[in-house]
Amino acid sequence: MKLDTIYLIHHSHTDIGYTADQPIFWDLQHRFLKDALDLIDRYRGGTESGDQDSAFRWTVETTCQIEAFLKTASRRDIDRLVRAESEGFVEVTAMFANLTPLADARQLIESLRPALRLRSEYGFDIRYAMNCDVNGHNWILPDILMDHGIAGFSMAINQHFGGAPRPRPEVFLWEAPSGRKLPTLNGWQYSKAYDFGLGDEDDGKFQSLLPDIERHLEDGGIKLPFMLLQGFHPFGDNGTAWDAYARFARRWNAAGRLPRIVCATPRTFWKRVLECGAQLPTKRGDWTDYWNFGSISTARETSVSRSARERLVRADSLMAALAGFPSGNEEDSARRSARLYRDSAWRELNLYAEHTWGGDEAANRPETEDSLSMENHKKQTVWKARSL
Repeated sequence: MKLDTIYLIHHSHTDIGYTADQPIFWDLQHRFLKDALDLIDRYRGGTESGDQDSAFRWTVETTCQIEAFLKTASRRDIDRLVRAESEGFVEVTAMFANLTPLADARQLIESLRPALRLRSEYGFDIRYAMNCDVNGHNWILPDILMDHGIAGFSMAINQHFGGAPRPRPEVFLWEAPSGRKLPTLNGWQYSKAYDFGLGDEDDGKFQSLLPDIERHLEDGGIKLPFMLLQGFHPFGDNGTAWDAYARFARRWNAAGRLPRIVCATPRTFWKRVLECGAQLPTKRGDWTDYWNFGSISTARETSVSRSARERLVRADSLMAALAGFPSGNEEDSARRSARLYRDSAWRELNLYAEHTWGGDEAANRPETEDSLSMENHKKQTVWKARSL
């Protein structure tokens, strides 16, 4: 299969912890998105060569990243973000974080509330979702995504644990329990654009790999003449924006080489999928995960997270019942507590269901301050959720 286009999706991979303590992770999100906005301004419209395909573009992998940015961003930077999103240089995807199947249907619905807020408050066109690292999701996810207006979902499974279904990459229709079908990409690991050399200063590595890539697609029965490749900063997980992908695409395209490299966001890829009218295979059932093995290393907290979730669901039911009764006092205790703490409680539970369990050295050096700090920040999400 000869490729005519590679859609290169550049983003920061979200590990809440792992490379640095969680409070540092949250602070870095502001810096990463500001770096991306600065590069968008520099490359806007392909001003040097007129090549719109190589203009710098940025994908926000998870809504928790953009919420962290908005907490401290200046009015000017928020305006820059809104403009970049409306012009197609930034795309915000729908998932709160790279969640494990610890999140059940009720929790997944709560995890999509930030996407709804970002749509209503900032006008963001959030129509696609992506998750990375994790190996799968509970079968109810495609129904929940479609209920929230999501038209396509991609996975970029880490090759180091568990495994991805074959063939890979593959676009298929994931049939939900309702019978509806969600266009889904079982994509390569989120580092592949970098691994294949699409950020190198010369074209040699990618040129040498291209015949093998096309042969791999043909052997897997892939009939689409285009593909999506995700790429991160050379730092790795929790890395910032990197303009080497745009520079590579500009040089490659200017030389008239094929496949054409398009610095894109997910909506560009999914638009092409829908336009091509390809007969996509249908797959039905659960997409089994292996990544959340970390949850057994904090077994007590995993148990507490489940019991806290059940209490929170009951509290929501009671509040729904109270809605039918007039309040005798505007500061009625139940309503006041719900207004102050309810959303925070759900957020803490979702942070626990996020896929990162510990620092990058925790398995080999669990006694270091880095390891202990990240472990305790992770556990604290559960105990805070329980209290709230």
